[in-house]
Amino acid sequence: MKKYARVSARLMSIPLFVLSLSGLPAEKVVASDGITSDPAKPTLSGNDWGRLVTGSLKNGVRFAILSRRGNEPGVGLLMRNEGGFIAERRPGERGLAHLIEHVVFHSPTVGSPEDLDHLKRVGMPLTFPAPNAGSTSWRETNYYLSTRTTALGDLDALLSLFREAAAGMTLRTDAVDTSRGEVTREMADKKFGNDIYANYIGAIAPGSPNDMIDAQNSDDVPSAGIDTVRALYERLYRPENMMIVVVGNVKVDEVKALIEKRFGDWKRTRTTSHRAPTPMFQRDRIRPISFSALAQGRRTALLTVVMPTRISSSSRAQQAQAELMDLLVTRVINDRLAALQPTPPGKVGMFIENGEQGHRQIMLWDNFNADLWAPAVARLRQTTCELARAGFTTGEWAMAKRNLIADLEHRAAEMPRAANVDLAKDLSHALADGRHLIPSDELLRYARIRLPRMDTRSGSKWWSRQWGSGVEHLRVEGPELAKVADPVSAIRQAANGASGASPCRMASPALSDQMRRS
Repeated sequence: MKKYARVSARLMSIPLFVLSLSGLPAEKVVASDGITSDPAKPTLSGNDWGRLVTGSLKNGVRFAILSRRGNEPGVGLLMRNEGGFIAERRPGERGLAHLIEHVVFHSPTVGSPEDLDHLKRVGMPLTFPAPNAGSTSWRETNYYLSTRTTALGDLDALLSLFREAAAGMTLRTDAVDTSRGEVTREMADKKFGNDIYANYIGAIAPGSPNDMIDAQNSDDVPSAGIDTVRALYERLYRPENMMIVVVGNVKVDEVKALIEKRFGDWKRTRTTSHRAPTPMFQRDRIRPISFSALAQGRRTALLTVVMPTRISSSSRAQQAQAELMDLLVTRVINDRLAALQPTPPGKVGMFIENGEQGHRQIMLWDNFNADLWAPAVARLRQTTCELARAGFTTGEWAMAKRNLIADLEHRAAEMPRAANVDLAKDLSHALADGRHLIPSDELLRYARIRLPRMDTRSGSKWWSRQWGSGVEHLRVEGPELAKVADPVSAIRQAANGASGASPCRMASPALSDQMRRS
């Protein structure tokens, strides 16, 4: 059920809320009910948001409950289990975290040992249909449901299903075999796109999780024995790896009591589960240029830098300011790229990704039309070189500020229409990464105070510091490159022709034989 995003097709958009980059408050208290939770129990500033309570049970199960009115009849429920593909470190385990995700929807449980499709049979009458209800990435597996009502009995029934999935699956052979077929077909359907994406990540961030882990194309899924599947399930699905998130029009204390009821008696196992360290990208393996010439591949030029995921101040205001600068610079560069494009805008952009792949990535992209890869490369290179020489202009900076305020106003007004389950997903990422939640209307208030102080010079310094701290990589993908005798040299020539000045020129031809190709 995991879907890889095709990076070149992504436009930068402002989220309905912004996840800040610093840790949640470390101070905890233990209540009389045995639940550890944040003492402040902050009320979020969102215009339909109430209390946000985060904490953990005695056994290590974490939780987050966000009370909000919203526009939905029910709530969003999410169960997140830490340890995705990166935890498949034993021989024969590749892809099995994804397989277990599918088995959850088919396996009988200890309490219902003859009930195939137990979760679906009990859960579907209580929930709305969705394109998928689970996903597995390199770092976690998520299960998410949208309920039809806010009735406590319904929430209790679904939390009971989550608990059965987490600790009560029998992993019966026929249920596992049904899931093998699903995952095998899914891998086959997505293999081409996954290969394109993995090759791209291997070029811009070699050694990072999505370069090192090939679980999406695993040969182990069809052949792994039940004992191997069961061993991984028991190793990964543990209280200390689990998180429950509930978002919707609920009473926080009532939901917290249900989570305690269903997950509080889950015993820790004596065996300590050691998490494998997250691999970092290998800076010295990043080459200046790479290309792909697949006949059925995409047409895109991408100029990127990658760097370690940044760690921001614990100050909420400083975190908001860092997010505002990301959004502001992105808007300025998007506007500049659009102005350079000879055709109507919409196929160019800048994107910042923070941590999802295990690193921070800044990317400028141009999805060019057939045979126009060289002008696309020139436009991207021209943009970064002009920024290196002169920074941002006063006019474009002022316009970006105005447009950013307008966008945040729109996003703040749209907050009640955000889906509960989508907020639950993002809240789970925030809690897992130790980040705060900054709603759009709160960010808007920060913007009205902070943007007047963020002048053109500060933006130019930000760009110089951020772009200069990463390793620059230019990648071009297009079938036309199959007709070019030396694509690396041709790409370098197109880039250098646009840059002019030596500080912006690409690497010498001596490196061409080291360039990563697909």
